[in-house]
Amino acid sequence: MSEVIMSFTIPSDSEGYVTFECPFCKSEFKLLANECQNSDVTLSELFCPYCGLTNEFCQFYTQEALDYAKTMAENYFIDQVNKKIGKMAKSMNKSKFLKMDFKPLKKGTLSELKGLDTAEEAFQCKLCERHEKVVFCVGVSKIFCAYCGGDL
Repeated sequence: MSEVIMSFTIPSDSEGYVTFECPFCKSEFKLLANECQNSDVTLSELFCPYCGLTNEFCQFYTQEALDYAKTMAENYFIDQVNKKIGKMAKSMNKSKFLKMDFKPLKKGTLSELKGLDTAEEAFQCKLCERHEKVVFCVGVSKIFCAYCGGDL
């Protein structure tokens, strides 16, 4: 069986920030697209700006992006099954002794991903000089850099 690689683009807001979601506290934050997918630096992990916990980069995708990827994979699988079973049905139906009815499986609907402008405040880390957007209340919030874990 061959390997299939699928890709899709997660849109950014009007300032170039892409939304991520903490796998622990489920809070959303945004990172500059050109900083988090820079070909010079591969990010292996991120820190949640709110709870400070860290995990693999891929664990911070939003549920919306994960659902989109899952539907893409399911639709690819359905296409493959429909092709194979359809060919088998055609082949069997040439026989006068054996007939096969085949009703193709229906594919899932892919909802368009949207990069929305929201009310987060942009920050630049003094340690690593990267940018992020978070919801911030002065005196109430302590936030961490999503890249290096330092205080913002």
